[in-house]
Amino acid sequence: MRFRERIAGLLACAFVILVPGTPAQAAEPVVPSRSAVLAAARLAATYYRPTFSVTTLTPRNGWSWSTYAQGVRALFGVLGDQAYRDEGISWGGANSWLLSTERNPDNIKAGQAYLAWHQVDAAADLTAMDARMKADLTGLPSSQYDWADALFMGLPDWAAWSSRTGDAAYAERMDAFYTWMRDSGATSARCPGGPPAQPGLYNPSARLWYRDCSYVGAVDTNGKPVFWGRGNGWVIAAMAQVLEQLPAGDPRATRYADMLTTMASRLAELQGGDGMWRSSLADTALFPQPETSATSLITYALAFGVRTGVLDAATYRPVVSRAWLGLTTTALQPSGFLSSCQANGVAPAMPFTATSPRTAATATSSGTVNTDSPPFCVGAFLLAASEVARLTPDVAAGKPVTATAQESGNEVGRLVDNDVVTRWSAPGFPQSATVDLGAVTRVGEAMVTSYLDRAYRYRIEGSLDARTWTVLVDRTQNPAPGTHLDPITPSAVRYVRLVVTGVSGSSTTWVSIQEFGIYPAATPTTPPPTTIAADAFERTVTSGLGTADSGGQWSLAGGSAAFSVSGGMARIKLAAGAGPSAYLNSVSAAATDLVVTCGPSVAPVGGPAYFALIARRSGTGDYRLKVKRPVSGAATASLVRSIGGTETVLATTPMPTSIGVTDLVRLRVQAVTSGANTTLRARGWKSGTSEPATWLLTAVDSTAGLQGPGGIGLWAYLSGAATNAPLVVSFDDLTATVPG
Repeated sequence: MRFRERIAGLLACAFVILVPGTPAQAAEPVVPSRSAVLAAARLAATYYRPTFSVTTLTPRNGWSWSTYAQGVRALFGVLGDQAYRDEGISWGGANSWLLSTERNPDNIKAGQAYLAWHQVDAAADLTAMDARMKADLTGLPSSQYDWADALFMGLPDWAAWSSRTGDAAYAERMDAFYTWMRDSGATSARCPGGPPAQPGLYNPSARLWYRDCSYVGAVDTNGKPVFWGRGNGWVIAAMAQVLEQLPAGDPRATRYADMLTTMASRLAELQGGDGMWRSSLADTALFPQPETSATSLITYALAFGVRTGVLDAATYRPVVSRAWLGLTTTALQPSGFLSSCQANGVAPAMPFTATSPRTAATATSSGTVNTDSPPFCVGAFLLAASEVARLTPDVAAGKPVTATAQESGNEVGRLVDNDVVTRWSAPGFPQSATVDLGAVTRVGEAMVTSYLDRAYRYRIEGSLDARTWTVLVDRTQNPAPGTHLDPITPSAVRYVRLVVTGVSGSSTTWVSIQEFGIYPAATPTTPPPTTIAADAFERTVTSGLGTADSGGQWSLAGGSAAFSVSGGMARIKLAAGAGPSAYLNSVSAAATDLVVTCGPSVAPVGGPAYFALIARRSGTGDYRLKVKRPVSGAATASLVRSIGGTETVLATTPMPTSIGVTDLVRLRVQAVTSGANTTLRARGWKSGTSEPATWLLTAVDSTAGLQGPGGIGLWAYLSGAATNAPLVVSFDDLTATVPG
């Protein structure tokens, strides 16, 4: 019986159970749409922006805030929102465009960010950085580059200043710093004593880098070598940034491309089942929690490699897609807070896994936001987002374009030059610009970046012949400023026309649009899942649940009289103090994804009711998402490990307050095993509303008896203090699938 046929007030549970396989077994996730990627980046940037002006994390021109500023610059480069430009220039201005007086690679990261902002706004003053680079060209010894972070903080500057000055000596110093660290960094003066296990910080057999000489040949408490996740993230991201700064065709690029490729092959092997990397690459059991900064830096570098052709797209796009899915479902919270970041350190450690900071920011205080989610972690996430977004090509970029009018110096060709700094301008309304895509193209998204974030009103039209036009996007009543990412119902067109009809909230009589991007519609590549169990409950059973349509016999605990099937539903009748359960033991999987719509037939009176989705059952133990429905007030959700009837709460949080006591609620729980650990994720939302993009709860558990495949099930319990028993719980439309 389908949802629309259900009697109001009854609990009806409609399952969708997906069993993700390993990368070799399951279909890979599709690279997300450009708008979805940038929406996630905007969420994080908007949350973090107010904290800089009230931060206590100093120095503000240090490597951490500089990495964040570089991430904002990258986001500006793909979106063009004036707010990001203002933020970057404000950050540099607050630092007077100066560097820390200490001379080491960490303290020239600010100069790299200053240069990036200088390229869009001359207000970014490079005087101090020019002087520092000139002094360091001959005055900084190669031995200063003796820890992995230094490659990201300093190395790209040398390529950039070689291009800026035209002096190859800067690029030669870059090569010298890199070669010394790779081949001799373990002989650093920071580790006096006997000869190191190897002279350099790069381990060619592991295809990974040690953080510094103190970790060369060392082992952790489990006897494993110490290869730091973020440290290797810094290195591979540095390779990408050096390649980005070197001129096209520069022969010295080969060594950096080779290192990026070599590290990518190893890091792909070490990617977790949830798409993320751990803080200890060689010993994921040491700190099994996914770590955001390492994952972001690696994702950024891999996406750059795919986009530029350094890496094979067929091999690495799926790796990037899995990583981005992990970042946006595990790390990014609905508020925009970025969780699972390891704090500033030099070696693997447990990240901050809470879904919100210990103390929220206010108008006068950053709270603990900048320590619980450090600026460099957010900056790395924004870098990753910007590169992942660029994997979706702009099919309008560089194509022939005409306009009804244009201003000298701001011609229409600048509308599609893939540069959010330039613009097309024309006097009066309406004005239009028409792009010839050169061939019939199936389009699915558009981006319009307006000058000074003006709220222009416009429509976007498509045509096959430039004579008959169809409206693809209508924003002729638009009141909202800033760049707009507009979805388009997938349409085959050759010509696309932007018609600007007016502006809201501004007295300007000019059309000024910085960029008009058109993006292809996504082509679904994931095959339909293979069904391993299904049950529509279209039968009558007076005692028990019978046999599922596919998936075998239902096994019951708590007495068959508590269970029945009729009217297209399965029902569990709860007595006070009773907790019956049902299992499909024929389903056996080491990774599951369950989605359920649940709610009591009536509100419990006198004591709460509990419901649980069992994501994996093995022997007498299981992982479950347990929801407490109180007599009044908000429900709470918990990820729970149950062994022999003893429960351990792994994570807990209130459900959204918009969910009433008798409202139906949709719940989703995943249990995915990688090695000796299972990652659990869960979320809940009011039935009839859209599913959130981020997880409400996450946890990692390594209990040995629960890491193998198991069955799935349902459990319910009514408090012994309840006074309105029996209370009926109903279930419907169950499916269990393995992705194709």
